Amino acid sequence: MAKRGFISGLLLAVVSACIALGVCAAAAQVQRIGPLTAVGASDALKHSVGDKGYRVTLDDGWTADFWFAPQIKTDTKDVPGALYPEVANGEFIGVVSLPKGMTDFRGQAIPVGVYTLRYQLLPQDGNHLGVAPNPDFLLAIPVASDPDPAQSYLYKKLVALSAKSAGTNHPAVIALDSAGEPASIAKEANVTVFTVALTTPAGATEKLGIVVKGAAAQ
Repeated sequence: MAKRGFISGLLLAVVSACIALGVCAAAAQVQRIGPLTAVGASDALKHSVGDKGYRVTLDDGWTADFWFAPQIKTDTKDVPGALYPEVANGEFIGVVSLPKGMTDFRGQAIPVGVYTLRYQLLPQDGNHLGVAPNPDFLLAIPVASDPDPAQSYLYKKLVALSAKSAGTNHPAVIALDSAGEPASIAKEANVTVFTVALTTPAGATEKLGIVVKGAAAQ
């Protein structure tokens, strides 16, 4: 009993010291949350996502809340290296609330706020060669600039809307990576990936791996 008490006391002391020094690392996790109620989100947006969202918390304390469209449209595209060629360009994927902001895959700061997420393949031209392992991205757009999920945009308009998120001439790009288990977080090389399972009109499951931390090599 004395030995057990000594070990318990030692563990308590270690935890107390960890808390005092601020070095305790919590495990990354995904939690289910309630409906989208964010200020600024239109009624159309609130009705175009599921009743429950996901709160992603990383081990450094960064958090983001995601709500996804119950169903996403698909397309047929033959794009070398694409992970999700069946997802339609410009397709509304969901909404993300960033209470601490984030850094996009290009290293740009996306400020605190609420954003729509639309899928877009990188153009297959010389300006984008080698910028990412695959050409699949989500473009973040301030909800005030994209209130209607049913609205479709041509590439140039989509890029211009997303550029408002970063306050630059370049869109705010959140990379997509290989998907893992739904509602999970995985660290792969220099990126951290959150996986979500969505549904297509045919009733099939489409898993997307969203890079929530990590940037392209400079």
